[in-house]
Amino acid sequence: MINKEALKKAIEIISLYAPGAGWNFDSNLEHLNTITKYIPKNVYVFDAGCGTGVLALALIFLGYKVEAGDRHIIENIKKIWDNYGLRVKNIDILRDDIGKKYGAVVSIATIEHQANPKLFLNKLKEMAVDGGYIYVATPNITHLLNRIRFLFGRPPQSNLEEFFEEENFVGHWREYTLDELKKMFEWSNIKIIEAKNRQETKPKINFKRLRDIYVNLFRFLSCFLPGTGDANIILGRK
Repeated sequence: MINKEALKKAIEIISLYAPGAGWNFDSNLEHLNTITKYIPKNVYVFDAGCGTGVLALALIFLGYKVEAGDRHIIENIKKIWDNYGLRVKNIDILRDDIGKKYGAVVSIATIEHQANPKLFLNKLKEMAVDGGYIYVATPNITHLLNRIRFLFGRPPQSNLEEFFEEENFVGHWREYTLDELKKMFEWSNIKIIEAKNRQETKPKINFKRLRDIYVNLFRFLSCFLPGTGDANIILGRK
């Protein structure tokens, strides 16, 4: 089974209980392509902050052994995970003991939610065996649309009210540039294998509103302008 087929199958199954699970198809396909390029199938993978489990399930369909964890378990998807041998732990990796180590630890769209990224990366390292892989993907704070927003005096992040009002804020504390991710990996003594910027959200011809026109225009341009894509991806080894 190829990556695209595995992802489509995972989305089709999980969408029965979580409509809209396939909204980030392009993003998950990018992750699958990178993971399968570098991480062999005999490596036990842990997906930290797995959400609906789409990526973890697709990896299982591709022949990987996978476990996952998330603080917010979606109860009605549990039986799907169980049916396909995906064990998902209801844990907070910053506070809970995982109980074992893995050959690869995957973290997608999670580090930007952390108030303490140093602690977070150290926890990912603790979960990996010596020589194990650590894969992190996160929004790029300097993507093209953010640059345009900043040019016109608008903040790159738009969650100020939540950040100000909520005592237990769970949104994006900080988004990063690719160079910042590299530095944090280096400071954490994680050897970098690959670091790249990608435009994961592909432009679409769907112009219902004026906003759709300029958003998709910038997504299109980001495919060609280096460093302006909406996601940063980094893979390293402990």
